[in-house]
This record gives sequence, C-alpha cells and structure tokens, in this order.
Amino acid sequence: MARWWGAVANTIMHRFYKAGLGGALLLLIFALGAVEAKKRLDQILVVEASVENFRAEPNGTKIGTLLEGAEIEQIGAEGQWVRFRVEGWIWGPSLEGFEDPEDQGRAGATVEPVSPLQDNLPRLKKLINEKFGVFYGVELNEDLGQLRLRFRVRDLEVEEWRRRILTVQREVTDLLADAVDFQEIQIETNRPDGSGEVGSYLVLTTLADLGRYGDDPETWRTHTRFSLDGGENWGAME
Repeated sequence: MARWWGAVANTIMHRFYKAGLGGALLLLIFALGAVEAKKRLDQILVVEASVENFRAEPNGTKIGTLLEGAEIEQIGAEGQWVRFRVEGWIWGPSLEGFEDPEDQGRAGATVEPVSPLQDNLPRLKKLINEKFGVFYGVELNEDLGQLRLRFRVRDLEVEEWRRRILTVQREVTDLLADAVDFQEIQIETNRPDGSGEVGSYLVLTTLADLGRYGDDPETWRTHTRFSLDGGENWGAME
C-alpha cells in the first residue's frame, strides 16, 4: 500500500509542482494515505480471551474456537457481533475428502513387480542362517540359468563342508523349484576352517546331476566342479 501511494504521489506531484501546488498536494496525498492505513489497522482485531468461540451467525451454531492472541480481520458487524475473516492452516489428513498429493504421486508411479527370487528371499535367508552359516546373498544369472548363493561357514572339516554344500544345494533347489527357473546352482563360501573371504571357495552343480547323484555324496562330488581360488581354476576336489 505504501509503495502504491508513493508511486501515485511522485507522478501527481511532478505535474503539480510546475503549477505551484506541490506543497498543498503533498499534504493532501499523505493525509489520504494515513486515513487508508488507519482504516486498514482498525479492521484488524485481536482475541483477548484465552479461548473464544466463533459461530456461523450471531447466537448461531458454534463452529470453532480462537485462542488468545489470534488476529482477525473485521468485514462486518451486527450489534455486538463481529463478522470476520481469518487465514490459517489445518492438517489435511484430518479433513474428509482430503487427497494427499504424495499418495497421488505414488499411485501414478509404476510399481516394479517383485521377482520370484526376491519374494522367496526371507525364507532362503532364514534357511541358511538357521542351519548352515551366515547368509551373504543370492543372485540369479538368467543368461546362464545359474543361481549363485553366498554364505559364510566356520570351523568345519573339509568332508563336513562338502556334505553341507550338498545339503544346501538340495534344500535351496527344493525351496525355489516351483518359483525360480535355473539349471545350475553355485555355492560360494569362505574356506572351511572359517578363514578367507566369502567367494574364495566355489561349488557348481547342474540340477540334472544334482537330481541324479544328490543322494550319494561321493558320486555327486565326481559330477560337481570345485574352485578353491575364487573361480580362476576349476576341477574335481579330492
């Protein structure tokens, strides 16, 4: 408002100073501005009571309360009742019919389908942690049709480690058989004594050989490939 009055004053004063009326006109403009400002201030009222009701009409239905210190803008009056306008904010989820923009954004977003392997991940992780070691991860190489499972073992004899790997292959295959499509299963662990990095010892068996020889550990071993150097070299394991 002040900027508006200033702009008007500058324009008009420039014209009337030439006619010798600048001083009188300046007093008139600032007087009008003061009246407008006072009128605006007179319309702003402050609640003095600690809590005050406000109603739909004089003596009408209560529709809310105002706390002490709240400012309202008077826009009318009827006797001792003041009609007012007030601006504020309210928590949207508390309102009937409120639509959360975040929900709308999520609804419009494309939901990625959960893969069968991801869906079975909690059961797979529980199986390994409860019976065989510490679960490190699992992935499916769809191009090779190969499932890769990683976990850590601790303080096992080599023969016991082999039996454990065979058992893991069979139980994991049974768990995922109807959900995940793969033709080979590779188990990746650290060294049987608990040392080394997970992934240094690898065991790879096809599901066909696992199905044929999985009940006989010795035959299974001759149809399984082993790597003791993280996959650089493969061969049978004595």
